[in-house]
Amino acid sequence: MDQELISKKELLETFGISYGALYRWKRMGLIPEAWFLRRSTSTGQETFFRRDQICQRVRLILDNEHQTLDELAASLAEKRQTVMARRKLIIETAYGRREFPLEEVRRAVVAEGQRQEDVLELLKEVTL
Repeated sequence: MDQELISKKELLETFGISYGALYRWKRMGLIPEAWFLRRSTSTGQETFFRRDQICQRVRLILDNEHQTLDELAASLAEKRQTVMARRKLIIETAYGRREFPLEEVRRAVVAEGQRQEDVLELLKEVTL
């Protein structure tokens, strides 16, 4: 899943939006939390996004003329619910295959030793 990323700084500069606007959109549900990818860099920790995903969403928000941001957020939430109702988590092992409706999965964790990463929100936001 080697996708091109865009830094938060580059995103803000490219679209001429403020830090405050980006995080207001996040609070409103216009940009899902799972899209904010925190990565270690030589200068510390930075936030990145999948370029194709975030740029498309920012354009949708900026070009929106027919709805308020609250209405757009409600519309996106409704669409997400519809998609989530159809999505399944499929796990295949040497012992067989199991399918779970994604909306019923409470937790999905990838573990390495004592370190665990909950990947459920990431799974919910993957665009197919």
